[in-house]
Amino acid sequence: MRIEVFPLEKIKFDDKEILLGMKADKVQELLGKPDRIFENYGGESYRYFYFNSELGLDFDKDGKLEFIEFLAGIEGILRPYIYGISVFETDADELIEIMTVHDNEVDDSEADFCYSFLNSSIGLWRENDEEKHWNTLGIGMKDYYKYE
Repeated sequence: MRIEVFPLEKIKFDDKEILLGMKADKVQELLGKPDRIFENYGGESYRYFYFNSELGLDFDKDGKLEFIEFLAGIEGILRPYIYGISVFETDADELIEIMTVHDNEVDDSEADFCYSFLNSSIGLWRENDEEKHWNTLGIGMKDYYKYE
């Protein structure tokens, strides 16, 4: 299933738009009951899982969506597209080059395994540098990956 990613804003598929900052009850109206819910930090935040746990949605203590993560990589049914390209079907190195054109403030302190694009709040992760594609894509609120 093709899902369009709009950094700092939303994801869009079919006739649905899931916006960062959206309340959990509104997300449930659009997507239905989650496959499962996981509490983080003793209930300070929580994650909803959808599409057989291929999509994780993190909500803050106020119940607002702060982070969206595609978890299944190339093996999954979800196909996130950003800037017109398929994240999980594009060569990992090529995707880094494309992402850097759109956001040149990059945290590459864990290069080859993880890249965070600080201005667009996009994160990419893979288990090892021998994999040709990224395993996960994260989309966060503004400054999600900026640590003080």
